[in-house]
Amino acid sequence: MERHSYSDAVAADSSRRRRLRQGFSVSKRILDLLPIVMPQSILALLMLFQGQWMAATVSCMGIVSYVWMSMTQGQLHRSGPRRLGTGGGAGDSTDDSTDYRTNDVRMDSRIHAQAPAFAGDGAGGRDASKACMPADSVVEELFLRRTSGLSVSCDGVTRQDVSHDRLWQAIVRSWLQSQATLGPESDESVTLGMRDDGEAFKVSLPLQGPHAMIAGTTGSGKSAMLQCWCLAMAMHMPPERLNLVLLDFKGGAGLHALEKLPHTVGCVSDLHLRHAERALRGLEDELRRREALVARWRLTDVMELANPPARMVVVIDEANALCQQIPDAMARLSRLASLGRSLAINLIVCSQNPVSQLSGDIKANMAVRICLRVQDTLQSLEMIGLPDASHISPKSPGVGIFADGGSVTTFRSAQVDDRRLLMDSVNAAAAFCKASTPSPLFTAPLPTTCDLGSSPDGILDAQDGCFPAVARRTMDGHGTARQVVIGLEDDGVRHGRCRLSVDGNIAIVGPPGKGKTTLLHNIRYVLSRIDGMACDMISADATSLPSCDPNHARVWLVDDADAMSDPSAMHPLHGRFMDAIRDPRTCVLFSLDSPHHFRLHEYCPTRIVFPTGDASLDIMSGISAQTLRGFSPEDFVIVGRAVLLMSGIEHVIQCSTAYKY
Repeated sequence: MERHSYSDAVAADSSRRRRLRQGFSVSKRILDLLPIVMPQSILALLMLFQGQWMAATVSCMGIVSYVWMSMTQGQLHRSGPRRLGTGGGAGDSTDDSTDYRTNDVRMDSRIHAQAPAFAGDGAGGRDASKACMPADSVVEELFLRRTSGLSVSCDGVTRQDVSHDRLWQAIVRSWLQSQATLGPESDESVTLGMRDDGEAFKVSLPLQGPHAMIAGTTGSGKSAMLQCWCLAMAMHMPPERLNLVLLDFKGGAGLHALEKLPHTVGCVSDLHLRHAERALRGLEDELRRREALVARWRLTDVMELANPPARMVVVIDEANALCQQIPDAMARLSRLASLGRSLAINLIVCSQNPVSQLSGDIKANMAVRICLRVQDTLQSLEMIGLPDASHISPKSPGVGIFADGGSVTTFRSAQVDDRRLLMDSVNAAAAFCKASTPSPLFTAPLPTTCDLGSSPDGILDAQDGCFPAVARRTMDGHGTARQVVIGLEDDGVRHGRCRLSVDGNIAIVGPPGKGKTTLLHNIRYVLSRIDGMACDMISADATSLPSCDPNHARVWLVDDADAMSDPSAMHPLHGRFMDAIRDPRTCVLFSLDSPHHFRLHEYCPTRIVFPTGDASLDIMSGISAQTLRGFSPEDFVIVGRAVLLMSGIEHVIQCSTAYKY
């Protein structure tokens, strides 16, 4: 009898608290309506006094529509957890599911209260099914264990500790299982945290997206959620199936830590805007490459290919800063958003207020909406159609509301407590599977110095494209083709070794002190190691020129050839020098301080021009105005910085400053 009275008292107290919360909710909703309803009501009264009946009627209809919409959304919000949960009968209580206004830590306590049920409740029940748990479930629970700190057990793993060996093995199993579901309809769902009913919260970008938009004020947990999302995808799919492009415009504090993942093909922050511009160009090149693949095989989705490219997920933290610092970034991202679905390119855009900071073209393609804590009710309404995200307490970072157009889910994002362990496990799994490292989508701009002195000979085989131990020659239809590595080459997106083909005359133009003499000596050092190759180094004060042998390929390297190439200078070797340039049996590499006096440009298919900073002189030397606009003031004073002009190709290069002679 005493126990029955206690139960009745608890039930009465719960009913009283429920009525108080409902009253508070109604009062709060009325207060939210006042700032909009009152001005509209005053405007309608003024219209009535002035006799404008039609305008007053329209204004009153707007007031009624807004009130009705607000009350309807409130009813949907109150019934949402019952409808979106895993079940629930008439006796289920849902009043505590999404009410963050009365208890700041209710969501946290609810999750931890559900953790034992999530992990199993003894020898029977759910633990009995863990013996045959698939690998993706193992990764799911291990991920929640290492991120949220939940006490879980799965597949023989102890509750108190999850070893590094068990984790990378589970990741390998998950990768192998994901390979079996490759295709346009593959799920690819990953666990991001826990719902308010205690179940795992999962998101699948290919099926629910293809793109996602995250809103949240400072301190709401946006960056932590992005880290969890990237790590969860990396644990679910191998690098052959997933590539990550990380654009962190939060100073690199959020996503830069994930740069060492084997899935990451590019990571940039707002501290290097030139690097960020290269990232956007790299994404556009990849978009065109995948469009060409789809058009070539006449498909509707790139994932229909027998060997499709890896799904590329572009993660942007603080997208508003990106669009502010790079004015045309919005239009370029809009193209990615509109074409990315069929090309397996997904966007995850994070911003404090994406509704007003992102364009309508981008938002139209963002089916997945995640709203963490926001300051304004209108932001929450625009993002998810509910005002509840503005009521989330600042003491509950990571709590948010998920909407994909078909459902609304309240969740709490996992928090990465041991990021190093997760990343080490992913790298260990990649090493075990011998996963091929994807080539970078873009690289940093050229360094200010380049040293190839540690390379064996600086000669590249034209077919292998690598440094051979012994200098070799490859024959083509025109004779002997020799490729010499002279430094680094940049095409505006990526840089790599610069291969100079020494199979014709080459003019090296630039002011003194730029590295022309060093470049000539380094080329001579490499070519002299080829059997049958005769190289002659000729200085400006030479009194004679070598003779030409028709039986051997000969290379002249002439330093400071301004006087020899200038007909008005009356140099005694001018005639012989010009004859050698016209002779196809002799390859002449010569340097000039100025291009004014050289008249045989048609005999020099390749030129290396060191810019001076004088636009007219640099354009006269052959550099285009577009390339010059890409130079910063610091680039003009860097020793070895030049432009390679060859067969319609114009690339910025950084010549090696290491002496090999």
